Amino acid sequence: GPRRKLPLILFTLIKPLAKITSYVLGRGTRKAWKKLPTTQQRTYLEMLNANRGAFMCTGAFSLGGLYYLYESHKQTCPITGRQKFVALTPDQARRIGEANFTEIVNDAQGIIVPETDPVYTKIAKVANGILHANSDLRQIYDKTWTLTVIDAPVMNAFVLPSGNIFVFTGLLENCSNMDQVAAVLSHEIAHVVLGHVEEKLTRTSFLQMLLLVPMSLLWVLIPYDGIGFVTTWFFDSVADIMLELPFSRLMEVEADEVGLVLAAKACFDIREAPKFWGRMAQEEEPLSEELEFLSTHPASQNRQDNLQEKMASALQIRQDCGCPPLDYPAPRSSHSE
Repeated sequence: GPRRKLPLILFTLIKPLAKITSYVLGRGTRKAWKKLPTTQQRTYLEMLNANRGAFMCTGAFSLGGLYYLYESHKQTCPITGRQKFVALTPDQARRIGEANFTEIVNDAQGIIVPETDPVYTKIAKVANGILHANSDLRQIYDKTWTLTVIDAPVMNAFVLPSGNIFVFTGLLENCSNMDQVAAVLSHEIAHVVLGHVEEKLTRTSFLQMLLLVPMSLLWVLIPYDGIGFVTTWFFDSVADIMLELPFSRLMEVEADEVGLVLAAKACFDIREAPKFWGRMAQEEEPLSEELEFLSTHPASQNRQDNLQEKMASALQIRQDCGCPPLDYPAPRSSHSE
């Protein structure tokens, strides 16, 4: 049946609201308990013990509700075949993207590259090539795509779920050629095609709902506020390392692999993608691979190795799309075409 639409505010405010709620409920309960005389405390404990079956039923019912929420919002990604949990609708994601777009454009006033600028034209040619070659995908053709180039020495590009592409001119300075620019843009477009924003916001909201009761109990049981803040910080850090960060790295790898296919279909020299990450690996701090578990992104060396493993199948896709054959080895070229 149709999925139930959850309120948008649930996804945007759930994390701070869950933290405040657990703090207020837990701490308030602890303070109130301390003020009760011993006899009244004993009476409440006896009442809790006598009604533990009802409390267990309530807990089981709540868990059942969360399980139903999870099961009713599971879907299979049509591109990767991976099952994912998404409660945010495409329309809600678009509204989030549009709000962010307005804010970013307002903040970037004065440094937005005009559409007549040759730099804009080069990036637009790459972006349009990727989008046109992949217009068979619903996630591509159902959006109105825009490109905004920002003149700033930042090596970054990103795409909002509403289809708004942002590229900083600093990215071009860190790419050896436009095929590497295409690799980066394909990766960012892949995030949108795969619905990663919707999935990540859903996952974060669901985890916060699951942790609400345990974190409230933590504030009830810990005797001092100082210890409570340290303990909650510790639990938040563990939850990030064990749950949030591995999932974030999974999405980056998925976007790398799907982005490689998007670029292949657009006839770019996709052999430049692992080369780009190889150069990034040389510029990374030592031990970046060993400390990958603390990062939202995989180490660049691991990204290069994974893309190299996927290269043969991506090159076959490129050939099947009727693209011109590539020179071997891959030529070293500049930004000029």
